[in-house]
Amino acid sequence: MRVARIRPPIAANALVVPLFAALFAALCASCASTGAGRADVTAAVERVVAASRTVGGRIGVVVLDGGDGEVLAAHAADAGFLPASNLKVLTAAVALASLGPDHRFATGLLRAGPVQDAVLHGDLFLLGHGDPTLGSAAPGAVSMQPFVEALLASGVRRVEGRVYGDDGWLGAEHLGRGWQWDHLREDFAAPFGALCWHGNVDDGGVPVREPAIAAAAALVAALRAAGVECGEPAAGVAPARADSVHVVYSASLAELLPRMLGDSDNLYAEQFWRAAARVATGDGSSAAAETHSKDVLARLGVDAARLAYEDGSGLSRRDLAQPMQIARTLVALLRSPDRAVFEAAMPLAGVSGTLATRFVDGPARGVVRAKTGTLSRVACLSGWVPRDGREPLVFSVLWNDFPAEDEVARAVIDAFVQDLAGAAAVRT
Repeated sequence: MRVARIRPPIAANALVVPLFAALFAALCASCASTGAGRADVTAAVERVVAASRTVGGRIGVVVLDGGDGEVLAAHAADAGFLPASNLKVLTAAVALASLGPDHRFATGLLRAGPVQDAVLHGDLFLLGHGDPTLGSAAPGAVSMQPFVEALLASGVRRVEGRVYGDDGWLGAEHLGRGWQWDHLREDFAAPFGALCWHGNVDDGGVPVREPAIAAAAALVAALRAAGVECGEPAAGVAPARADSVHVVYSASLAELLPRMLGDSDNLYAEQFWRAAARVATGDGSSAAAETHSKDVLARLGVDAARLAYEDGSGLSRRDLAQPMQIARTLVALLRSPDRAVFEAAMPLAGVSGTLATRFVDGPARGVVRAKTGTLSRVACLSGWVPRDGREPLVFSVLWNDFPAEDEVARAVIDAFVQDLAGAAAVRT
């Protein structure tokens, strides 16, 4: 998702970005020619750290052997940084471990009351279980039409009562802990919840205030368009004895992950993070999701003791992660049975997702897969560099508090990754 940034002024920025890129590229070329293995990696880390000192801010970097997890080079790898959307790597690991790649999110239509002479003497309830795609333009997303057709097939032509949206399955929260107030009018900070509709934004891309009511209103509109009389939309909780009319299911988690990782969709991340906790523990709150996520990561071999996991997307300014934690999570994912699912969902350098316009040439293009992360004064990139016949080089770069434009930090980080890709190619 697009993220708004406050861009600090910098003199002659048009010259600064290519200057850093050219300088770093020259250093990378000299490194790649040596083919020195571990020395290449160490030198690459030293250069990106030196470049960051010229630009300003704090940087943490680590490179691991993707096979045995050995630390090949590191700088401030155990320090805490704002990870921005690099946190989605952890969310993917938690969701895959807790839900499984075949998990599908259900949305049900229930009726409360008897049906006589084509009249439902009671209310309808649309019950959500976390599907972020309902009513969206995502491939395979479901409209309200299946619910309308099912109700018509049951013989109902008029609903005496109201149409309620029930989003209680994930709890009462709709905004992340530590989300900036000036983000809340942007589509990338749409509210989350058990019942979503149209990405929880209106047709103008502005977040809706109450997703459950928005979903219920969409169902009311569809019913009336089909000639079914019904009351007004509202938010409410379905009674335990309500009867099922119809259930629809989302695409699988494996099919939805590319939207979260490749396109960096915040709503998908929030839904997956909370649904993982709800299914595993019965509680979908932020607090429960944080506790559950740390437990899952610990089982994957990641030391999450000093991880501040305030939301699932990385939009929160209260998140805190270490480069080592992200790199260790990547290694765990590359070792897991879900490796192929995860690899397919990650952006490919110069080709897809949020990396489509980065690494348009050079040794990283079409080879490196990595997750981007951007907030104001935050630039992050974590992923891996393949090596023929060997497990990949896994890296994480988290850079905070730099006074320059985002493009300057990205140029330095991208040159570092090109450096690693060049060295890996020499060592094949």
